[in-house]
Amino acid sequence: MPVCPACAGSRVRTGPASGATGRQITACRDCGVHYWADHEAAERQEAIELQTELTAEGYSDWVDIKREQAGPEAWRDAIAWIRNALPKDAGRGSAPVIYDVGAGDGHFLSLARDEGGFAVTGNEIAKGAVELAKERYDVDLDLGVLEDLGHVEDVDAATLWCVLAHVPDGDQLLTEVRTMLRPGGVLFLQTPHWTAADEAAVRVKDLTRGRVAKVPDRRIAQHHWILHTRRSITAQLNRLGFVDVVAEPKLRYTLTSRAYFASMNPPQWTIGPASWLLDKAVASGLAPRIVLDVRARKG
Repeated sequence: MPVCPACAGSRVRTGPASGATGRQITACRDCGVHYWADHEAAERQEAIELQTELTAEGYSDWVDIKREQAGPEAWRDAIAWIRNALPKDAGRGSAPVIYDVGAGDGHFLSLARDEGGFAVTGNEIAKGAVELAKERYDVDLDLGVLEDLGHVEDVDAATLWCVLAHVPDGDQLLTEVRTMLRPGGVLFLQTPHWTAADEAAVRVKDLTRGRVAKVPDRRIAQHHWILHTRRSITAQLNRLGFVDVVAEPKLRYTLTSRAYFASMNPPQWTIGPASWLLDKAVASGLAPRIVLDVRARKG
């Protein structure tokens, strides 16, 4: 019997296949999480393999299509929360350690080090990202996945910036993160959020039996196989031994609007106007809150 990857409940339902991609979305009726029914499909595995092969130059190109304001503002908020949430003896006489899982080019860690006074490290699965972090910010990263790195109660805080939706097994990753945290250690993560707009789009997909599926195909795809609700991420973290979980929807678009719409492969003439409208909606605060900021503590 299928089991929800978030709350581990059995009340799950799989919708019709997309006419364009063949992709099916499964929803949990208990916690509201939505996910790709077969997220280990060959097309997703190929996308992950391509990511691991990125060179420093290729990874730099990826970083360059991110929204500049989506990073530092959110990062500073997370650093401030970590500083206040850690036990007063964190670091045991030295700087407390932040470990960033899937650290990218190391920009967040450089901010935590230079402005927050933390000792910093992290990991990446792409050798190019590890090289870029050292070159750009003098940040040293582990190369590889957490399960192969052997961290046990050696960090005070862990961060995951839009990582959970990329990995094949969220339970395994979060369990490894809990293992690496010292007693009283804290977790901050950002992950894609299932919004009311997503719910409307998937209902249209269901009603048209998969013929109208462009938005669900973009939101649940090779890069994000699972979209959480506040209930679902709270249930998953509580189930795995985290406590004091708080999840907040945020209006935060990490890609530029042009890159976001281009990824849907629409007619070229529509990209400019659609990007302009999304930029206006983001600036005004009216756009859907497509990510969750989640804070928790090791129980």
